Amino acid sequence: MRYSLLIVAFLLCGNVVAQSISAPESATRDGPRPALWELGVGAGAALTPDYPGANSTTTRAIPFPVVIYRGDFLRLGDGSVASGRFFQNERLKLDVSLNGSFNAESDDVETRIGMPDLGFIAEVGPELEILLSDPDNRSRRLKLEIPVRGAFSLDDGELSDRGWVFSPQLEYEHDFADGRYEWSVSLTPSFAGERLHDYFYEVDAPFATPDRPAYEARGGYLRTSLGIGLQRRGKKSFAAIGITYNALSGSANEDSPLFRTDNDLLIAAVVVFRLWESERRAPR
Repeated sequence: MRYSLLIVAFLLCGNVVAQSISAPESATRDGPRPALWELGVGAGAALTPDYPGANSTTTRAIPFPVVIYRGDFLRLGDGSVASGRFFQNERLKLDVSLNGSFNAESDDVETRIGMPDLGFIAEVGPELEILLSDPDNRSRRLKLEIPVRGAFSLDDGELSDRGWVFSPQLEYEHDFADGRYEWSVSLTPSFAGERLHDYFYEVDAPFATPDRPAYEARGGYLRTSLGIGLQRRGKKSFAAIGITYNALSGSANEDSPLFRTDNDLLIAAVVVFRLWESERRAPR
């Protein structure tokens, strides 16, 4: 349990922080250069459904470390999880996309009592980001992110391949109050292979009951997510809160006895404190 929660901290909270904390454009292009290295600590809390389409939720809180590196080529946690500079120009960027979901113990989920537990799921893969708005307008950004990720579940200490996930995202970001605050809105349809749908929705014969008949899942459309968020950037701190509404109507496996609702909600908050930065400055 503790191992999986640590992974969640890096992938869920760490991913939010990595994509949100960055040096202002004025610092990287015209003004003083930011530090090459920054270290800090943070904490995140989230209310999440136990799995897509579940009618039960769980609340969790997790601390995590923060590492930012702004190298000449490699960058970590500075506006992205990880990126190489030769993959980036004014409108295009090739990045690393991370995502994940929490584990769920089946005995705590009424619809899954007697079935195997759901382990933590990690998703990782390449992502192409396309800036659709004017690159000279740094306070307002409309972008399309196209990730293709592999999914892996952690079950009883073993990592299992759960196929692929495709979740293109259209996102609008708007800075205000001299860049100290930002609000954003995003729309994300998600599709997944059969192995991930099997993990959530398939009912094998040994686990079938009169109220939970055997069911064979198939791959395809999973859900569409509408997210809104608010961030505050300070000199030594960062905070964000986000709400995501998931619409699952039309999902490939809404006929599964494990599929209990066609909409759910995710609420998350994160706070980070910068504790140390290097004297050496990052390249422009």
